[in-house]
This record gives sequence, C-alpha cells and structure tokens, in this order.
Amino acid sequence: MKKYRDFKEYMGDKFLDEIMKAIKPLVIRDKNNLGGHQFQKVSWAELSDISVDGVTFKDLGNNWLEIRASVYADIEIEGQTRYDHESDTINKPYNVFFKAKLENGLQNVSVIKTEEYSKARFDKQSSLSQSLVPYLYEEDIEKNAEVFLRKYYPEALKIPMPLPVEEIAKSMGMELYYAPLGNTIFGKTYFAAETVTVYEDAFGTKEKQIITRPGTMLINSNVYFMRNVGTANNTIIHECVHWDRHRKAFELQRLLDSGSNHISCEIVETYNGIPNDSPALMWMEWQANQLAPRILMPAEMTKLTMNQLLLNEYQDKPDEREAVRLESALAKLAHFFGVSIMAAKLRVIELGYEQAQGSHVYCNNKHLPSFSFSSGVLDSNQTFVIDENNLLFNLIINEELGNLFAEGKIVYVNCMLCVNKPKYISISETGELFLTNYALDHVDECCYVFNRKYSASNNYSDTFYRRCFLCRDVDSSSFVESDFNKDHKSNQSKASQEEAMLKISDCAKDIAEQIEDLGGFSKTLKYHMKRKDIREDELAWQSGVSAPTISKYLNDPDCKKKIENVLAVGKALRLNPVYMEDFIEKSQATIPNRHARIVLRYLIWNHPDDSVEEWQDKIDAANVDIKLPQQK
Repeated sequence: MKKYRDFKEYMGDKFLDEIMKAIKPLVIRDKNNLGGHQFQKVSWAELSDISVDGVTFKDLGNNWLEIRASVYADIEIEGQTRYDHESDTINKPYNVFFKAKLENGLQNVSVIKTEEYSKARFDKQSSLSQSLVPYLYEEDIEKNAEVFLRKYYPEALKIPMPLPVEEIAKSMGMELYYAPLGNTIFGKTYFAAETVTVYEDAFGTKEKQIITRPGTMLINSNVYFMRNVGTANNTIIHECVHWDRHRKAFELQRLLDSGSNHISCEIVETYNGIPNDSPALMWMEWQANQLAPRILMPAEMTKLTMNQLLLNEYQDKPDEREAVRLESALAKLAHFFGVSIMAAKLRVIELGYEQAQGSHVYCNNKHLPSFSFSSGVLDSNQTFVIDENNLLFNLIINEELGNLFAEGKIVYVNCMLCVNKPKYISISETGELFLTNYALDHVDECCYVFNRKYSASNNYSDTFYRRCFLCRDVDSSSFVESDFNKDHKSNQSKASQEEAMLKISDCAKDIAEQIEDLGGFSKTLKYHMKRKDIREDELAWQSGVSAPTISKYLNDPDCKKKIENVLAVGKALRLNPVYMEDFIEKSQATIPNRHARIVLRYLIWNHPDDSVEEWQDKIDAANVDIKLPQQK
C-alpha cells in the first residue's frame, strides 16, 4: 500500500480529479480576468494541471472535518493582445474546501466551496494542526479538563468525588482490558484492528487473544500491584484523553501509513507506528499528561477537599508541626481522589499550596522528614533537595561551596546542604546528622537553594517530561539535574555563616572534650583500640594494614602516615564521623587534593556505615586517586 509523507501529498494523489472539477467553473467564469494587462480579451481558458500547496483543518465534531486545500492551478489561455492572437500558461492560487468523515479512512468526502485564494483565519477553538492534533494552550488547560468532565462525567464538577475511571472509559465507547505489556509500558490505545494477548481479569490469571477494535484500551495489570491504584487511574484517564482528543491524528497517520494501529504510553516515551521525534507525538503526550491529573482532581473540588482536610488535621493535631499536618492531609487527599501521592502533591502545588513541596519528598531511596519554608522563596524550577551524585558534582565544580563543605561549615543532611550551626543540626550518639525541628520548619533560613531540572532523558526539557511522572513511577532512566544557585539571595546570606563542625550538638561537644584529652595520633589510636577492645593483630587483619605498620603507628608518633592506611584503620575501628575527622587530622596524612578532601568528608559524614569496598567504589566513581587496603 502506498505511503505518503503528509496529507498534502495524499490529497494531491487521491483527489486530483475532484479538485480540478471544483476549480474549472471558476476558471471559465473568470476567464476575462486571467490575462492581466497583456491580454485585451481572453477568448479561451483551460485548466491543465494543479498542485496542492498546503492544507488546513477544522474540527466539525463527531469525526467530521473541514479540509481547506490551497492549490496552484496551471491555466492555459488564448486571446487578443495589442499585437496578435496569442496563448500563454498562467499559475493562479485557489482554495478548495472539503467536508469529510475521518473514521476507518476518509469517508463521505465532498467539496463544499471553492474560491480564489485568501489566507485562512485561524480559529483557536476548532482549528487542528497539520497532524490533526487539537491545539491546547497553557491558559486553557483547566478549562479543557472541565470540558472533558462536562462531556463524560459532569457530577465530578459539582461535588468532590473519586472519578469512576472505568465507567468513564465505557461511556466513551472504549473497551478496557488488562494485559501483559512489559515493565515499562503502562497503557496502549488501539485505533484499528490488531490481534493482541490480554488477561481475562486484572489479576492476570488466564490469557486469551482478542482482535482490537477502535477504542480498545490495554492497561498493564502490574500497574495495580507494582505501583498503586492511583497510577492505574491516571493511566486509564491518560488513555481516555488520547481517545477523546487524538483519534483523528492516528486516523490520519493510518491513512498515510497503514502500519500505525495504536499509541503505546511508556515510561520512556517510545511509540510504535510514529517516529519518536515527531512533534505531533510530543504534543499529544504533553496534552494527555497535562489534562489527566486535572480531570482526576478538578480545581475547585480539589481545593475544597484540601482545605477541609487541613482544617481537620489542625483540629486533631494542633501541636504538630505544620509540615507534618500538610503531609498527612496530602496522603488523605490522594486516597480520596484515587491518585498517587505524587500526583496529588504536584496538583496542589499548581493550585497554590506551595508548601506541599516539602511533603512526601524522596531522595537517595529514602523518605525525608517533611519541611516548611517561607512563602515565595522558591521559583518553580528551584529546590532545597539534592541527591548524592549531584551534590558531589556541585561541591567539586563550585569552589566556594566545596571549600565550605570541606571546612565543615556546611553539611549534607536530609538530602539538603545546611549551615552547620547547633540551631539547625544535631548529631546522634552514632554520629548521624539530622535537622532540628526548627531547621525543618525554616529550611530557607539554613539550607541552600539549587536550580532543578527533571527529565526522562537529557534530550527533552522539564516542561515536556515533568508531568509524565504524574502517571508513572520514575525509573532509573530518569534523572534530576541540580545546579547550585550562587546568586539566590538566600544562598548569599548563608555563605557568610561559619560554625565549627564539632559544635553542632551537645553530643558532639562531649566528644570534642574527650578528643582534647587524647593527645596526638599514637595516643588517640591506643585510646580507640582500648575503647573498642581490639588487639594489634586483629586491627591489622580487619584493616588490611600490615602489623608492622600498626606497631609503628602506636610507638612512633612522628612516623609518616598514608591517608589510605589511616582511613582503613579508622574504618576497622568503626569510628563515628567526629572521631574519624579527628583521627585523620592528627595523622597529618596528605590528602591528594581539594577534590579528594570533599569526597572523603562526604563519605565520612554521609556513609559512615558503608564497607571499605563500598567506600572504594564511591572513591573510584568520583575519580579520586586513593586505593584503600583490602582486608587480609
């Protein structure tokens, strides 16, 4: 079957005769105006050929289209000039308007109007793109979500409720099946017949084969069990939006290339049947990702419910931190509307609850304590939270920030970079740092701001991909880039604050007092060996440092120490971070460079319980030239 580059080529091939037939009466009627100044009178005019120069579309509803074909007509004319009877060929533009139904091909095509060319007036509401994707503007997204609900489930705009997504899909004429789609594919919507494997129920107990019809939706059954019901609901509505808004685009694609039968929505956007770099594909996915959460959580109903939940939390827990109450309310909001917590969080942030940015925060594979900050501190692309990889990157490339960290004036805690003062930082008996309640309620006062950029790959921007996370979990192919914002006024004020590392808590002060009484490196090593009840031979075996070297460290205070050995001995003694810092400082071992100092301080304070092998892996990953001894 012939393939076409675009609809313009398709029209020129399939409807050449209809276009010529439509233009001929205009050519005959206006023949006396075709010769221009050269001909005094045109006696004969004949349409010889046409070429389609462009097409535009308007949506007439119920799969009907108005197609405006702009064509250039080659017209042969004869007539009287000043000097003789002559002939010529001229080229003249026309508009030919068609009405057609796009359903299982282009049906019921008819010419409704022909005119001399004039520029088409753009209709914001009914115009379609060249790929038949309806236009959607940022300022109209909420309105379009409400239009969807008024069309398919208006009750959701009257009272707060969880949306019955399967009922809505059915009312749209869609058939929903659960199917084995693979780990990354969340849903598929079919626009044509194809033989597929589905499950007889959501539990995937028995497979069967069906032939899809237009409107068949396949949902990954693992969405319920591997993720959550909220993700499943979001996926179903996401596919419903594709069916409501984009079936014309896929009908057009099938018209031009019969191999395109479905849209496949995946964690990393890859679709069968349409080129991955297609702008139309990006528009369709952006629209579905923008509209789905707004359909599931209508603006006014969401605000009404959220305000009531916050009031309930305050009445039930008046003495609890505000951030904790907000986090609890968000979880209840997500449960009520049947969406994921992340979807609920991003939705309420859109609706003006900016403090929700400090709730349900996950970083480095752990859930962080909820936190608060002053209104207006963060722009939409800024964050206090930074993951370990980006932290090290920023500490290394930003000299000022790296020096503050290496000197202990700022510390990495709760996945935030915080000023090292007792008001903000506490330390446990095991040496673990944590933010005080005051710091958690005032993170803008003590924590640094980073510019943030989410993406599913580094080929696409935040504006397109961030909302993809609303309806699917982020896998390892996604990343968060965070760059230190040295110009942020909050960061500039923190840079001038200095506090010694050992003054961060009462516990640390106690350790500091003990350290002062220990003396030099040899005495300190003896103290820790006695405290840990470990002999020289045991320490040598556990650290990988030779017994003669351990003996020299104990008996020769002035001997030269290698940083690799000092680190290994400290790890074998399981020194907490405060003791480890003191141990390294007293050894006077040479640390290769600033880069290495930053990485070692990061490991000491943020990975004190890692094994020597895990430390070495991180040291290697950071390109630091230190090789720790291996246990013998």
